[in-house]
Amino acid sequence: MLGIGRAASTKAYQLIDTGTITSTGEQTYTIPLGTQYLEIELYGAGGGGAGRNTVGSGRSASNYGGAGGGGGSYLKKTYYGSADMQVSDTLTFTVGAGGAGGGANTMGTAGGHTTLDAHSRGGVRILAFNSPDVRAGAGSGGAVGTALDTTANGGAAGLAAGGDINTSGNAGADVTGSTNAQAGGAGGDGADPDGGDGGNGAGSPPVAGPASAGTAPGGGGGGGNSYGVSVNNLGKDGGAGKVIVKAYG
Repeated sequence: MLGIGRAASTKAYQLIDTGTITSTGEQTYTIPLGTQYLEIELYGAGGGGAGRNTVGSGRSASNYGGAGGGGGSYLKKTYYGSADMQVSDTLTFTVGAGGAGGGANTMGTAGGHTTLDAHSRGGVRILAFNSPDVRAGAGSGGAVGTALDTTANGGAAGLAAGGDINTSGNAGADVTGSTNAQAGGAGGDGADPDGGDGGNGAGSPPVAGPASAGTAPGGGGGGGNSYGVSVNNLGKDGGAGKVIVKAYG
């Protein structure tokens, strides 16, 4: 019993505080005086887009554009706590960092999950959550094409677990085939509501240009193209995750 579900009350509660956390890593929210319950929203981070992959050398080389990174997921949960909430109790979260874009011949890396980790009082945990108890999963990194598999698969969408509402992110775009003018794949958008946009893949001639990073929260990074200009061959980073906490009393 996690103490997160409770029968609806007939009392009309008021919003007394809103906390927004965008810094990545371990973060805390301090529960204000008079809190009866919390509404928690988590966004997972986006995956990085892949860079160009080159197989062979010279005129026989094959160049493959990189796929886009996957978008992070979203969850929303009403939390009543395992015991009466007291002023200065804290909730601990881990906010996922965006996945790194791939360099030459390198796929993008997965973003970081955003999780609710613990409810503490006086520095002592009174309730701990084990991932994926309450987790907004991150998007995966985009893949690279190879001679054996010429389709570079876009990063998988992030999946959420443990919320009253769980919304998946969007997968990054695939890139198929080997040409010297292959555009990179677009990153997947972060999950609704209000997830970040996926980054654009690097363009192909005559409109070649670099890929763009995913925006926070949770947009996947765009993939590099197969064209010869090195700055356009690079994948871009995914957008970081996010936490929103609303206290009602």
